[in-house]
Amino acid sequence: MRKLALSSKVKIIVSIVLIVAVLLFSDLEEVADAMSQVDWLVIMVVVGLYLANLVVKSYRWGVLVRSTGNRMSFRSTFATFTFSQALNNIIPGRVVGETSRIYEIKTNEGVGVGTGLATVVTERLMDFVVVTILAMTSLIMLLAYLSEDLGEQLLIVVSLLVVLNFFLIYVLINPAIANKVCKWGTGVVNRLHLGKRGDKLNTMMTGFVFSFTNAIHSKDRKDRKYIFYACLLTIAVWGNEILRTWLIMYALGADVTVLAVVATCSLASLSGILLSAGSGNVVVSSAIYTASGLEPEIAATAGVLSAMTSIWLSVPVSIIAVLLHDHKKKSLAVENAPEK
Repeated sequence: MRKLALSSKVKIIVSIVLIVAVLLFSDLEEVADAMSQVDWLVIMVVVGLYLANLVVKSYRWGVLVRSTGNRMSFRSTFATFTFSQALNNIIPGRVVGETSRIYEIKTNEGVGVGTGLATVVTERLMDFVVVTILAMTSLIMLLAYLSEDLGEQLLIVVSLLVVLNFFLIYVLINPAIANKVCKWGTGVVNRLHLGKRGDKLNTMMTGFVFSFTNAIHSKDRKDRKYIFYACLLTIAVWGNEILRTWLIMYALGADVTVLAVVATCSLASLSGILLSAGSGNVVVSSAIYTASGLEPEIAATAGVLSAMTSIWLSVPVSIIAVLLHDHKKKSLAVENAPEK
């Protein structure tokens, strides 16, 4: 297993420190007291909604894979997707998890790396568009309820996160950039005079860029039908996320506006590219809910519950899904094995 890069280690440490700092600032005893008064029946509903969202997200990715002319069983799609989500939730940047998805469908399903990347980029773009709209509109409408200084700070942070996400996606979906990078890479390989190995490497690079750009920019009507269906599923996914976030506040008995809930939900998602292990949920929830007039302890507890019922839960769910998938694969292999 490859060691984590120094930047990833730093981000994980910062994320853990942020969670601890928020909890300590809020008084651990009062956070524990708020936890003890939670309506756990409602929290179980929140957990159920999260699991349902994992199913819908997995299915949506399967739809995007089908849009490229490939097919995967839902069992395989769910196991691969949940594992990637667990990695994304633990390691900042969401790169390792997405890479694992692309590698898995390449190895087990024979889907080209470029095509796999195209499905992931399309999915991220759909989420990004919805989240950006929710974050900007809810925050602008929420400014009337926030102090001028805090409102300006939140707008600056959101703007930076939006620009960062947009830049990453733009680089990925722009074929001109991919072609330039490929041309530069093949030129470097040619100058190294690697012989047959160099030819093989260049063939791999050009094949990857071709499959990626072809999958991203396909004009086939059937593909567009799948994309439209995936867009509808994306709206359902974020409707679920907003409902889950509101139910957590209801379980705490907290009186908070829908705007604050939507802003918290969308901003926590945007912060995921920088923060991991649920620290984005904790920090963003604490900031917005406290600014909206809630006690710091309730705000911190809401963030912790949000992380517990989604991000922290994703790890055991992925382990179970992968184990069940592997068990099913082995069972099928035994059944289909020729008799001696």
